[in-house]
Amino acid sequence: MRVSDFRRSKAMGKINVIRIIFGCCLILYSCEEAADEPVVWEAGFRTLDIPFGNSVLKGAVWYPTHQMEESHVYNTASSGLALTGSVTLNAPVARGSWPLLIFSHGFSGGGIGSAEICEGLAREGYVIVAPDHTDAVLTVRIQGQANGTIQDALEYLENNPFGEGLAYQYRIAEIQEVISYMKQQPEWNINPSKIVYAGHSMGGWTVMKAMAEGPRPTAMVLYSMGELNWLFQGQRYFERPFFEAIDFPTAYFYGGQELDEALDANRGNVYAAYAFTFSPSPSYGFLVPQGNHFTYNSQAVAPGAFGQPAQLESILRKTVSFLDKHVKGESVVIGLESGDVSK
Repeated sequence: MRVSDFRRSKAMGKINVIRIIFGCCLILYSCEEAADEPVVWEAGFRTLDIPFGNSVLKGAVWYPTHQMEESHVYNTASSGLALTGSVTLNAPVARGSWPLLIFSHGFSGGGIGSAEICEGLAREGYVIVAPDHTDAVLTVRIQGQANGTIQDALEYLENNPFGEGLAYQYRIAEIQEVISYMKQQPEWNINPSKIVYAGHSMGGWTVMKAMAEGPRPTAMVLYSMGELNWLFQGQRYFERPFFEAIDFPTAYFYGGQELDEALDANRGNVYAAYAFTFSPSPSYGFLVPQGNHFTYNSQAVAPGAFGQPAQLESILRKTVSFLDKHVKGESVVIGLESGDVSK
């Protein structure tokens, strides 16, 4: 997915800066670097085998590259649909010092389940790694065959209550291992001082726990964290003191349909609103119009509830603006729309 208008405006800004530098003939080395780099990066893609104890953790990695993209079929989901995208396979990583974003999928989601968002972030100058967590049910895998559907995953969770999350602690260890592994690989040009955690659904719980146990990130993006648990059981994973202890920028996404469902269930609001209320500034609450719990997923993963192009464009635009401002330190104005809040 490409966010054409958003990327075009950023590209024009970069072009103007380059013209000024050349016109003034200042800092010749910087001029050479600017001329070498493309105005907008392409999305590279590889798969990783990350050592994890006595086994191997499969990871998907998207990253900025110079080489042109092509249509790509990632894999086939349990729905029988092919998950497709646009990337450059195994291309060299573009020169730079890139923030690392770790993306944790929801229970059953799979590391490539939100490929559109991950591709878009790579085109904006981020390295994204999304592991296949070793969940009992995966509707899509980076490699290999899916072993269940979303309905199977929901039934598994019903038969295996989450409780305090002790049975899912392996997810935190996997996130920590991915970070350690990427920091040791010089070819990715990772800036070790700029680490971002992002997660969808149970992936939000995963990165919150990883944050608490360390290492702490530079910023965090949560996509409908815990909304299913909140909607159907009225339970929160984390309470007020947990959020109040956060000492970095946060962004919480939620869907319009989730808000309606929360109100109908007499919950008063979405879980994201609770998280935002007690998270220190700077923090953002972003509404996805008509969004549901699976809006962040590709069509192959959630055929009846996947993200529409306009929704994914909005999600990516707000995510990139948030990260560019609070991770890259750029002078970015984060445009708030109806339903969005910030502090």
